[in-house]
Amino acid sequence: MNGTPRTIVLGAAGQVGSALMAQLGDAGVGITRREANITVRSELVSALNNAGPACALINAAAYINVERAESERDLAFAVNGDAAGWAAAWAAERSIPFVHYSTDYVFPSGNGKPWREGDQTEPLNAYGESKRAGEIAVWEAYPRGLVVRTSWVYGGNSNDFVRKVLQLAATKSSLSMVADQCGSPTFAPALAQATLRLTQDADLASSIAGGIIHLASGRAISRAEFARTIIDVGVAEGVLRGAVPVIDISSDAYISAAQRPLHCVLDCAQSVALGLHLGSWEESLPIAVRAVRS
Repeated sequence: MNGTPRTIVLGAAGQVGSALMAQLGDAGVGITRREANITVRSELVSALNNAGPACALINAAAYINVERAESERDLAFAVNGDAAGWAAAWAAERSIPFVHYSTDYVFPSGNGKPWREGDQTEPLNAYGESKRAGEIAVWEAYPRGLVVRTSWVYGGNSNDFVRKVLQLAATKSSLSMVADQCGSPTFAPALAQATLRLTQDADLASSIAGGIIHLASGRAISRAEFARTIIDVGVAEGVLRGAVPVIDISSDAYISAAQRPLHCVLDCAQSVALGLHLGSWEESLPIAVRAVRS
């Protein structure tokens, strides 16, 4: 196919995918589930071929329902594992930059210390297992491919945690949130911007040890405390009429099909050293809250 090579984004309608497309503009071309069922290799490859020529490929497509993954294990592995490997193989054939997103859920509960890129993975649920399978599939298909692990992605313009909390706070007299699950909320546009740097700067990409990097925004926080902050910002931004209390509960008190890791925080020292600053979630949260209002 003739034309100027562009960056192809798989999962272009998702949180990170839409942020990537917004920043790429005419330099990007997106593939959504409308264009291809990525669990069928021939459909995925056909969609990629039709979208080309490509100067880079970013896989932002993912099965992200942690609860349903326990009962839809095959689908989770098809999307997060098989399709990731097929996309990486397509990029490898063309020797173009490739980035795939993974998650903090490839790790178990932490011991008070953030997880480093080289630490042993041990997923506690099917979702985490499927994402770990994707990491391995990418490296097997394309040793030069990059895996970006991130955490608690939000943007306010989709059905993310920020929007859910604001919707609940607008209709409930109080909210109950787990207080023993901690992570680093990550703003989708900031993650997208850092990702594009990785595809556009060959020297930067080649300096990443082992083809994997942790990218998350700022300090860790519990689900309950993050919900309180979202509500406070919602009131300040005029999205909520008033604050409602958030009641701390333990993970044991939360009925869930999937076990979730406690204090699962990513060590982002490598990304900071490389100048990949995502900023703090405190700075970006008001932007996400205003996106809910709009």
